[in-house]
Amino acid sequence: MLVKTIIINLVVLGIYCTLITTGSEAANKGFNIAIGAGVCMALHVGLNIIIGLIFLIIGKKELAKSLLISGGILAPVGFCTWLILLSIYG
Repeated sequence: MLVKTIIINLVVLGIYCTLITTGSEAANKGFNIAIGAGVCMALHVGLNIIIGLIFLIIGKKELAKSLLISGGILAPVGFCTWLILLSIYG
């Protein structure tokens, strides 16, 4: 369950980074990455942690652990991805 949750979250991260990068005009690409990708990544990590805590309270410990660990992995990976995209296109 843990590996599947991490892979799904990383694929979702890749999809919205690709959509933001390819869907932006050349003049606004740096701004869209700075704001759009930053907000999307923060929301993604925040939702993983909030939903993980809710599942922990409910008693679904395996799913909660998977989401919390995935949120912990997604935070540095997402931040580094955001910085790399910003340095390339910004």
